Amino acid sequence: MYYNQTGNPLRPAAVAPGPGVAVGSLVLPCALRGQYDLFVLARHSGALKVDALAEHPQHDWPLLNATHRIAIRTQNRVRKREMIVKWERSKFDFHVMHYCLVIQRLSMDTPRMIFTNFCQAVSAYTDQRPMTPSCAAGGPLEGIWGAPPQRERRLNPRQNVHIVCTGKRRQQLLRRLLPRSSYHLDLFGIHQGRQNLTLRLASSQVNFNRTQPLALKQQALMQLKIGGQHGKQVYSFKVPQTTRQLGEPFMRHLLIPCSGSEIRVKLLRQRSEVGKTEAFYSPTYIRQKGVLPGERYLMRFEPSNDDEALRAQKVMVALSSEALFRDLPELPQNTTVFNVRTRCSRATIAWNGSPDERELSYCIIVFNLPQRNRSVVDFTNYCMDFVPKRVMQYRNFEWMTCRERQQSPDNIETETILNLMPGSSYLVYVTANLSMGKPLPGRIARVLLLSATSGGRNPPIQTHTQAPKLRCIFEYKH
Repeated sequence: MYYNQTGNPLRPAAVAPGPGVAVGSLVLPCALRGQYDLFVLARHSGALKVDALAEHPQHDWPLLNATHRIAIRTQNRVRKREMIVKWERSKFDFHVMHYCLVIQRLSMDTPRMIFTNFCQAVSAYTDQRPMTPSCAAGGPLEGIWGAPPQRERRLNPRQNVHIVCTGKRRQQLLRRLLPRSSYHLDLFGIHQGRQNLTLRLASSQVNFNRTQPLALKQQALMQLKIGGQHGKQVYSFKVPQTTRQLGEPFMRHLLIPCSGSEIRVKLLRQRSEVGKTEAFYSPTYIRQKGVLPGERYLMRFEPSNDDEALRAQKVMVALSSEALFRDLPELPQNTTVFNVRTRCSRATIAWNGSPDERELSYCIIVFNLPQRNRSVVDFTNYCMDFVPKRVMQYRNFEWMTCRERQQSPDNIETETILNLMPGSSYLVYVTANLSMGKPLPGRIARVLLLSATSGGRNPPIQTHTQAPKLRCIFEYKH
């Protein structure tokens, strides 16, 4: 089969007659207007009947018009004029499904065209490219079906409709996009087991512009991702217009690295650095003075080194323009939990009490570290849900108790953990709550003092290590 007297033959999907197939068929998806020359070679002489039908042999497939819940995710790289598109695999016959992505640039002069099927997109794509008969090139579909899948594809800025077929790949890098433009993405599936039957899977619209940093809310403990490009992530916050402060306005920040990894934080205003911290791995306060009411500031997180970038993925942040956080107790200056005494099946721990004068309680939570991997670094998670009913559902949970604070002159709290197995290793968390056993439902905002027993790992991370093995000591007289 040849199209418009071109030299390269078309190779559409064909089904030969045989057992169970009375009539052979040759399918040319999305046939364009033009002249088609068909040459048939037979091994024996005889009569042959050829009919041309304007429909696909599998047009009555029951799942053709089914609903597909497939999500399309995009990542913009405006400075490089690149976009990464990813999508989920098809729910129907995913092992024989190939994919084609239709990219449509939207503007005031060219409104969006609605493509109910893949052939409409092919027709719009070929209409913007005048085709002339040539012996050197095949049909216009050769650039769509015949082109092998590539990791990246450059788009022609002079065209508004682009078609990129990726084969079985479920992601594509698009280059040479126009900034400050909107693109509409249509995803179509190509069923290889049904003679290239096309079906519409999903669609999405993307504004190709620089993404604004996520805005942080006051008096809310938020869990943020810091594993962005080059290991850095930026968030913004706005100083309220009216504050209750009588003196110089300020902002107070509470930062809790989730996995106990070392990170650094820089505060920016109009691309100028107004504050920064040294590398820290435990809950830390930052008091930012001289802020301007109504102004917006940026907070940039980055790991302290390349090794920490593998673990520094999340951090918890709370902001307040008041002296105290409404739903969070105050941290002591030293958040280390000390292993005072370990003997047989019990261990006594101690920690510095919270300087908060409000009524609060403490919860001691114990996890049993697996015997094969006793590295506390792999199991430390300060961002888990410490609500008593939910923390018990975590893997390797061992024991928990909650009590009110003790009245001591030096503000030192102690607790004895019983029924421990000799030879086992445990990870201990101590949390502080503003009310006895009644944290806010579904919120980790009550959690504050998060540390484990000392010993095991080398500095600088000293508060996130495992307890020593328990050994029974017997005394007797001869």
